[in-house]
Amino acid sequence: MEELINESIMPMLNDGTVSIDRINNLIYIKTFVDRISTKSYIDKETARQLHKKYGVNPNIITWGDYFQTEMAVSLMVLPDDEFNRAVETLKFDMVASWIIFCEKDGSFFEWVESTHAMIKENKNGGYTEEEEEILHLKILKDYYTNLGLINNFTESEMSWFTGFQEATAI
Repeated sequence: MEELINESIMPMLNDGTVSIDRINNLIYIKTFVDRISTKSYIDKETARQLHKKYGVNPNIITWGDYFQTEMAVSLMVLPDDEFNRAVETLKFDMVASWIIFCEKDGSFFEWVESTHAMIKENKNGGYTEEEEEILHLKILKDYYTNLGLINNFTESEMSWFTGFQEATAI
């Protein structure tokens, strides 16, 4: 059986560091990301070799494991409302990534890569709004390709996405 909470963050739950609201969000993030991704964070062969070498299976196998653990640990100090906003932002970015890249050909992916590299090479900060958008587009492209995103979003997630997009446009 696949665990809803990654073993690596169980100590945080056991010592009461994580609120029930965060636990629910962490479970959601894991199941959401695992449902929409077709690739694993660590492939089966790598996991098998790690088990052979160290005698234990790695805790982080799926992309859902990765995002759940990363958010639990790196955002632990944030107040609950900011943590909730980070969860919503990740969810929004995953949906946006699929929408933007699902029908694009290889030339668009190459353009994103080369433009991103050019921006990073020529500046150390002080990006224009357009450059910031391209930097973010590279993150979305990486989500799309690394996770192998598919349209396995629920109707309520897509409705939420539209509402979130409209609310942030105001």
